[in-house]
Amino acid sequence: MRLLTFNINKKLVDYMQNIYITDIAEDMEDAIYHSEVRYYNLILVKQNSIFSCKEILKKVNSQVTAVVFIIDEPSKEFEIKLLKLGAISVINASASNEFILAKIESIHRENFKKVIPFRNKYKINTEEKSFKDSESKVFLKGKSFAILSYLIKNKHRPPISKDELLHAIWDEPEMVSDNVIEVNINNIRNNLKKEFKENFIETVRHRGYKINLI
Repeated sequence: MRLLTFNINKKLVDYMQNIYITDIAEDMEDAIYHSEVRYYNLILVKQNSIFSCKEILKKVNSQVTAVVFIIDEPSKEFEIKLLKLGAISVINASASNEFILAKIESIHRENFKKVIPFRNKYKINTEEKSFKDSESKVFLKGKSFAILSYLIKNKHRPPISKDELLHAIWDEPEMVSDNVIEVNINNIRNNLKKEFKENFIETVRHRGYKINLI
């Protein structure tokens, strides 16, 4: 999953880099630009200008991107306006790193888990990069595991496009052909079907991929 930050405490950013592919904006103009040209699962920005905050909210797809603003002493009017425009949370800048992390975990809870249950029968382990049931286990390497876990984490959303998968998983998505998604999807299907006799990923024509929930 991918994160865009601006003006955020280095200690907090360093921790987040263990969980998200992280882009750090040089200034607010850079943050607004990146929010338009890349998919982000989370945008975390410290900014007191409501105009700049509104510009970011105009650029993002709220179905994909959770936007959290950190503001110096935000008024209720300021907070309500940003929430109505699509921000998922507005946090006072005096809040501790622990509070901010707890808020982010509440938004992307499965992204912080080491083991994620699926269909009450299977589990994916993000540390050992495995997919298993009570009897069998398959290890998936590199981007194949990242794609599978991303689809499972977003299992209740509409189909995920190739473009979103590239932006969420690859460090430099602009340098990668979307054909690589098809290669990895086929690798996932072949490995899991061989062991579990099921096709876990559905291709939705012209829209992308969706995990099979049944």
